Amino acid sequence: MSDSCKTYQECCLYFTANSLSRFINNMAEDAFRLTGLSPSYGHLMLLLINEPGLSQGELSQRMNVKASTMTRFIDKLIVMQYVKRVQEGRTTLIFPTEEGKKLKVLIDKALTQLYKNYCEVLGEEFAVRLTEDIHKANTILKK
Repeated sequence: MSDSCKTYQECCLYFTANSLSRFINNMAEDAFRLTGLSPSYGHLMLLLINEPGLSQGELSQRMNVKASTMTRFIDKLIVMQYVKRVQEGRTTLIFPTEEGKKLKVLIDKALTQLYKNYCEVLGEEFAVRLTEDIHKANTILKK
């Protein structure tokens, strides 16, 4: 344990990462309320709007969720009429519907608000650096 730590939790990556995740998740839930979607569904929709026709496997990998979780996400978005499955041979591809594409404006607005909110609390320079560092850690751990 580092000498700068007062408690075990302060120096535990698991604890601090999960604590940060809960804080950011609360901010994201607030920002995404206007879309009618949870932040995870909003990010999935943005991915599909920007890159229509991705497979469920590719979506699972990009969002770092299990295949069963992605199936559940897609099933819910189908019920909401925001996406559709298209079978191409043995591969199932996911496309946004016209109604789903209309969400882009609200999702972009939510992401902008979320960014403003956490930059206000953390400071923009620190927030950007922290995001870059977390992304780098995720990339390393993914290998």
